[in-house]
Amino acid sequence: MIVSHRERDEVGFRHGAEAIIRSLSVQNRPGEARTLKDALRIAGGPSQPTQSASLSVSVLTRHSPGLVTFVPTQSPQTLVLPKETSYSLDAVLREHRNADRLAQAGLMPRRKLLFWGPPGCGKTATARWLASELGIQFGVVRLAALITSYVGETGANVQKVLQIASQTPMVLLIDEADAIAKSRDDGNDVGELRRVVNTLLQALDSFSGHQSIVIMASNHSHLFDEALWRRFDDVVEFPLPSEAERLRLLKHLTSGLKLKGSLSPVAKGTAGCSYAEVERAVFEVAKLVVLESKQTINASEILTESDRFRRKISTARKTQTRSSR
Repeated sequence: MIVSHRERDEVGFRHGAEAIIRSLSVQNRPGEARTLKDALRIAGGPSQPTQSASLSVSVLTRHSPGLVTFVPTQSPQTLVLPKETSYSLDAVLREHRNADRLAQAGLMPRRKLLFWGPPGCGKTATARWLASELGIQFGVVRLAALITSYVGETGANVQKVLQIASQTPMVLLIDEADAIAKSRDDGNDVGELRRVVNTLLQALDSFSGHQSIVIMASNHSHLFDEALWRRFDDVVEFPLPSEAERLRLLKHLTSGLKLKGSLSPVAKGTAGCSYAEVERAVFEVAKLVVLESKQTINASEILTESDRFRRKISTARKTQTRSSR
């Protein structure tokens, strides 16, 4: 803060002051935190927290360009998820919305989460939804920029992205996290993988973003290093949807549209499909309805489109398997 003041770096000064305020809150010193917060406001501190967060992000990412992409959050949307998954997410929201009460008791909200499950089952959409619900930014780590061929640089990048999340309230999504979290017992390890995992474990241990959430998402969590599991505050599963959940999603996607036929056979016939695959089938049929100037969507056409696309994927996979032999 002293350096920021000397160099007239107002953003850096405010950022340092806000970090002290958060630290006082966590230490159960609300009176001092409130006094500093009022002083910062009188001194011309930003009245909108989101504006301050945006400024802090711009300062941090200036020193680590390209590692994190900030995606605009959308207005709260409807999520169709299993009860157990929804229960875990509701707990995260409740804890962060009552972070001050937890801090007074010396407790912290859940900040380090693992989202795991098959592709297309809502991991990324849910992370973005959490950011929207909490009114904070949503950042996605770019693996192409994070992972490099230079010794030590990938580990340094891991530290940088967690530092960004530590210093600016956000939901930070590390998708396909198994790329940097694989077991150190991997027989193909040549040394760098071990160093990256060690750095990741240390960075998670020292993560201090009290208002942020770091989400590691993976379709292959079984590849994770054993020591990593102890670093998560919660592990949230995103399984393939049940028939009842597919029906709920179909009703939500077709609400407001003229529909011919029942969606129940469609929900039953799309067994094994992900949420994304069901959504894709509905949108493809909807596009045809618009292009052909039809007035209604035939429910059976959704199932036909889903079956057609799955056959194409199956054929492509078989072809790829034969060519790789």
